[in-house]
Parts: sequence; structure tokens; C-alpha cells
Amino acid sequence: MHAKKHLDDISTTAPDFLDKDNIKDETDLLVEKIDNYQNIMYAQGKYSLLIILQGMDASGKDGAVRHIFSGVNPMGCSVVSFKGPTEEELAHDYLWRIHQHTPKK
Repeated sequence: MHAKKHLDDISTTAPDFLDKDNIKDETDLLVEKIDNYQNIMYAQGKYSLLIILQGMDASGKDGAVRHIFSGVNPMGCSVVSFKGPTEEELAHDYLWRIHQHTPKK
């Protein structure tokens, strides 16, 4: 049985084995793949993709969206930003407020 970890036990710095240049190169390749997948999905007209990024303020969500999705066609995307949940939203399940924004198909 694994011992439970507390948030305080998890380092916020990147592991030593990660190389910034390699990560940038790999990210660029993944951005190209995302662009290719977007074209395929558009051509097929069968599927949609929902990506939810969650994090506290200043956790890097905006930067991640800006960088990772820099290679996609913005005409094929819809972005919705959510602020703190309302009382009604808190009374429902965790993803309730997101359901009305999910893509068709």
C-alpha cells in the first residue's frame, strides 16, 4: 500500500532530468500534431474535442493556451473562461457549468 503524499511533499520545481531545450523541441512537434489533428477532425466532421484546463489564478493556464494552441486555426476553436462558481453552480456536480459549452457531436 502506498503512503499518502501531502501537497507540501511535492516539489514545484522541474525534475533535474528535464532539459529545457528538449522540452521546447518536443512541444513544437506536439503543436504541429495538434494542427494536423485539427485538420483531420474538421475534414471528417464527426468528432469534437473538449479540453479543460483547471488551475488557480496565475497557474499558467493562459500561457499554456497561448503556446500549445499557437499552431491551430482559431476559426475551429471556441474558448470559454470561467471565474469563481456561483451558488447555483456550487449546488451541482463539478462539471455542471461546463456542460452547456461542450462541443456538438
